[in-house]
Amino acid sequence: MKSRTTNKSKRSGVGVKGFTLIEVMIAASIMIILAVGTLAVFSYATRINAGNNLRSQAQSVLQQEIEYYRSLRFVPGAETVADLVNHRSTDLYAGTVTRPARTSADGQVFNISVTVINIAPPSTEERLCRYKEIRITAVPVIPEGARPGWLSDANLGTKNVSFQRVRAN
Repeated sequence: MKSRTTNKSKRSGVGVKGFTLIEVMIAASIMIILAVGTLAVFSYATRINAGNNLRSQAQSVLQQEIEYYRSLRFVPGAETVADLVNHRSTDLYAGTVTRPARTSADGQVFNISVTVINIAPPSTEERLCRYKEIRITAVPVIPEGARPGWLSDANLGTKNVSFQRVRAN
């Protein structure tokens, strides 16, 4: 008789092991929460990398402009207005100028503006100046709606670099 009771209990499912519906629902909920969290982190990392790429491109463009301004003639002369063109490039005259747009290696266009400030002596007389500060600003040209969110112009801002130039002897 004992054998009949054992067979009967196996048929009714009392001795069978498995997952209940509640256990499956809890496991599925945990998996969904983990998947959503992973996707959110991946999306954030992608946006951060895109911003870092744009900053790197801006640095490259700014470096090209710095090299251009470092190559300009800024040497001593007779310190007269007539002799000024012989010892100083007009691109080094004090003031703000918009340079031609530059394109980075991967095709991103940047608008460039340059401000040259006479520091020593602090005057507007170009012929006497021996020390200048040059500020270069690069602003990415991003088509409207091309990069949403924090990569927009308002959130990304501009990249700036300043360097100083002393008249060579």
